[in-house]
Amino acid sequence: MKKISYSKERLRSNLRMGIFFVAVGIILVLLSFISSEWREISLTSVGVGQIGAGVFMFLIYCYENRKQYLTLKNGVLIKNSLFPKKIKLDEINTVKEFAGDLKLITQKTEFIIDTQITEPNSLKELKNELKKYNLI
Repeated sequence: MKKISYSKERLRSNLRMGIFFVAVGIILVLLSFISSEWREISLTSVGVGQIGAGVFMFLIYCYENRKQYLTLKNGVLIKNSLFPKKIKLDEINTVKEFAGDLKLITQKTEFIIDTQITEPNSLKELKNELKKYNLI
């Protein structure tokens, strides 16, 4: 089983956004306790929303860090997302590179791989695996 990783910058940006949202949310909640001048918009509810967004970004970071972008297992390429997509490598007819994407085309479907969010070394491994199947 091979994993095609997300780029480290993507993972770090998700982590940074999670930290930022949680920090802003905590600041807003603390400000709502200190200042009672905000009557039109409740700072507590905005702060709780920010904390919720931060926790959501942390969950995305943890999921992407654990699962990674693609998994290659027994001749099947799996795109790890909330609803995983699968394609069998032996069913691929053509591979096209266009605008930073790899399009794996079968008779029934197209499987698009965004090469800009993958780790360069992992992308080389994927291309080497596709060469084994005489696709590139």
